[in-house]
Amino acid sequence: MPSKQSEQGEKAHLSAQKLIAATLSAWELEGSGGVSGRSLAGSAGLPMSAIYYHFGDLDRLLETAQAEARAETEHWCAAQLDAIGADVRGPAALGPLMAALIDDWCETRRTLAFARREGQVMAMRDERHAPVSAKWDDLWQGFWREVCERLDLADLATLTGWVFDGASGLHMMRWRRPVDRAALSELCDGWGNWAAGRVADESPWFEMAKRDALALMPPPPPEDETAKAIAVAAATVVAQRGVTGLTHRAVAAEAGLTLGVVSYKFRTSADLLKAAFDTIYRRLAPSTNEPLPATGGSKTRPPLGRADLLGTEELSVAAARDPAFSAFAAQLRYLRGAASGRVVQREFGPDVRMGPIDAAIASCLMGGRVRAYVAGGRAQDPDPEYGDFGPLLARFARR
Repeated sequence: MPSKQSEQGEKAHLSAQKLIAATLSAWELEGSGGVSGRSLAGSAGLPMSAIYYHFGDLDRLLETAQAEARAETEHWCAAQLDAIGADVRGPAALGPLMAALIDDWCETRRTLAFARREGQVMAMRDERHAPVSAKWDDLWQGFWREVCERLDLADLATLTGWVFDGASGLHMMRWRRPVDRAALSELCDGWGNWAAGRVADESPWFEMAKRDALALMPPPPPEDETAKAIAVAAATVVAQRGVTGLTHRAVAAEAGLTLGVVSYKFRTSADLLKAAFDTIYRRLAPSTNEPLPATGGSKTRPPLGRADLLGTEELSVAAARDPAFSAFAAQLRYLRGAASGRVVQREFGPDVRMGPIDAAIASCLMGGRVRAYVAGGRAQDPDPEYGDFGPLLARFARR
């Protein structure tokens, strides 16, 4: 017969697990911007004092939930490595494997995928959480180091981990499942081509999806200074408070306008979200006349500011979370890569002719790289001349 002490211990453990489960669920359904001690305790069916009893404070609960998600992810990674084996080698093997892993991660481990993304957002929003995000980076880099060593592609392990980070973040956004899966295969096969020192092959599914996503774009609004001010305020609110904090009232306060004016210019929350994204994207994408980063020392610094990157991450995770933003998700998935493509094109040189899918690969690579610096605590480039891209440029040079 169990003792009273063991029953109390079991009850305490169960209460703590309920709070952790409530946190993981909140990250998947609402995002870190909507997480509070009161909301988590309510979801767990416990008084708010339970958080302080079991964890000391809310930050410790968040860190514990992140650790739980990482532990489950480590089990998933180990299972994948056991299933992969070690009998297939070479760049041609990389693309199909990466596409299968990304799809399984985003579809069958979706709660963990959101926890990982929210860990990055937490680190961007508050540097006290940077060690948590760095542990995620170490986990994934270790996984891809093992995979790439088995495929005889060890020199590309870091870059492959970054492509995985970028591509999996995009694949979390659901639009048209068969097309999304086919386009993912084309993108990952293209990365396999890059590993072999050549650009991607034709990508009919990706290019079709890009045309269809372009058709979903609304016509550009007429020049309107008030609307511009509201859009800038919306982008600021997203960066400061997350998508859950993006309300007409919050934007009106940030812009110094009345609620009626904001509601007249942008009638729905989706309209405000689109305006915020457009503003953030324009900040991130260099103009055609802006000089691109040169090789060498300039690549030791991440090219994006923390606030702009945070705003983009908040919007991307929101599009992955809310089916109401499916058209928005399509645009994020398929209409990106112009700026990143230009940066990578400069590294490759004029003799390498990149197509639309190559620009998308560049976006995944650069996005993963930036998050590694801003949220993962990466310190410096390993190669003083070519920076992070040295192994990849060497493969293209050999061709």
